[in-house]
Amino acid sequence: QSVNANNVRLAIYPNPTSGDATIILENLIDTDVEVKLLNILGAEVMYLYEGTVVDRYHAIDANLSNLENGIYFINVYSEGKSVVTDKIILYSK
Repeated sequence: QSVNANNVRLAIYPNPTSGDATIILENLIDTDVEVKLLNILGAEVMYLYEGTVVDRYHAIDANLSNLENGIYFINVYSEGKSVVTDKIILYSK
């Protein structure tokens, strides 16, 4: 089934974060997804999740504490296409 990107929601808590973040995917039930962290240049810096979303709300725990401070993008892909992107800001304590 194709994803209706209009209904897809991506939430990131806390944001900004100093390391640990929870990524919530909404309305991607029964969808195979890949979740990647990109830097501001668009280069992939971390692979966060790959698999099938089975619930309306799907939480992914991410530990970003080994990355440099700055702005990153969390990008969710389905069938090779980006369906939703959001920004996350990383700072040191």
